[in-house]
Amino acid sequence: MARDAAELALPADAVHVWRVTLDANATRLGRLEHHLSADERVRAARFRFDRDRSYFIAAKGLLREILSLYLNTLPNQLSFRYGAHGKPHLVREGYSDLRLNVSHSSGTALFAVTQGREVGVDIEHISPDVPVEKLAETVFSVPEKHSLTHLDDKTKRMAFFRLWTRKEAYMKADGRGVSLPLERIDVSSSDDRVTTLDERTGTWRTCERWMLRTFGAGQDHAAALAAEGQDWHLVWRQWPG
Repeated sequence: MARDAAELALPADAVHVWRVTLDANATRLGRLEHHLSADERVRAARFRFDRDRSYFIAAKGLLREILSLYLNTLPNQLSFRYGAHGKPHLVREGYSDLRLNVSHSSGTALFAVTQGREVGVDIEHISPDVPVEKLAETVFSVPEKHSLTHLDDKTKRMAFFRLWTRKEAYMKADGRGVSLPLERIDVSSSDDRVTTLDERTGTWRTCERWMLRTFGAGQDHAAALAAEGQDWHLVWRQWPG
């Protein structure tokens, strides 16, 4: 796990996104489980299927390993609290400026880490079984739905997941999750901005607080990031495990 200290410096204008693989052999999984809190081990034991349990342990353990290198502490010394809609926060004086978000799908996880700015990340497997047109009618804004019209089935599916990961990343960064009015939030703008509908006037207004990024996360996956401000750049990293 040893890394050059300068590599894990986190400037205020950077957003680090780590891609990690959650598949782990028994030895590696045992090491990662050792990092977990008592509560996390209880939660892991509740999973019915071995694969789901292994992915949970790997995600929690690897997040702790990565964060411990930023904070110069042991992985099992980290503590977390969670917002009303599940957003994680580190608990300890001196760690309050480090912000994070997590997403995982089909054995791949993304960890977003920032200094002093809220962040959200989402990754989704582009499944052929998801009824994209039906879901779009429920969760997309009028401009988002309009952007899907006249696309062939394959292109429409890709576009749906691109939009959904952007919207999900924003909702996670904001912290209110699906309690937000999804149909009044639009992430289809080509300038990577979030706009919201003012129902009193019927106009769309740009949220100056947020910027979005869409990026590749492996075959058959879509992924996106939302972070506060416009003065940041994305740093992509791969955790070797």
